[in-house]
Amino acid sequence: MTRVALSALVLMFACTPPPKVATKRAEIPALRCSLDVPVGTGVTLHDDGATFVLEPGARAPRAFSLHARAPAQPGELRQVLAPDVSIAYALEANDGGSGGSESTLVGSLRVGSSEFAVKCHDQDEWPGDPDASWCLAWLATIRLDR
Repeated sequence: MTRVALSALVLMFACTPPPKVATKRAEIPALRCSLDVPVGTGVTLHDDGATFVLEPGARAPRAFSLHARAPAQPGELRQVLAPDVSIAYALEANDGGSGGSESTLVGSLRVGSSEFAVKCHDQDEWPGDPDASWCLAWLATIRLDR
């Protein structure tokens, strides 16, 4: 029952567009794609993808990464994020450390015929309730280079 309620809640928030903030288009050359991220997001490019850190320098910044390798287990939650963009993922929660509880989303993002590994992280100080599915709205903006 809890899993069903959580899935419904995640689906409701995943369908929500990104927050109304100034955005920039971030290119990921290794994956031949781009997506929208808030202005000020830290972007680190890797040989096989990229890592994005929202509010770099904050006590508990939100971060997500995309990589070319597919995850070992994509997860059992599934969501269509946009036309030709879908994800299979799992949400994991733990008590975290001195920064508070943590939530991690790990999954497989499909964009057209391409598949990428995705990992999102959220942390919130007690009594907060972190939710790593926040990144789904940003992942919905991904587009392959033509």
